[in-house]
Amino acid sequence: MNCTNLKQGQTLICERCGLELKVVSECEDERCSMGCTGDMDCCGEPMKLKE
Repeated sequence: MNCTNLKQGQTLICERCGLELKVVSECEDERCSMGCTGDMDCCGEPMKLKE
């Protein structure tokens, strides 16, 4: 998951340590798509959407 794919209200979780990040505001600026590359990582692994 990178920031261009995230929607308000979604939560990312690290399956290793349990860290959770909640999306409070979506990226709506063109500059975001240029600066958001790759996955959101924690503990060396991509974070996943919390179900």
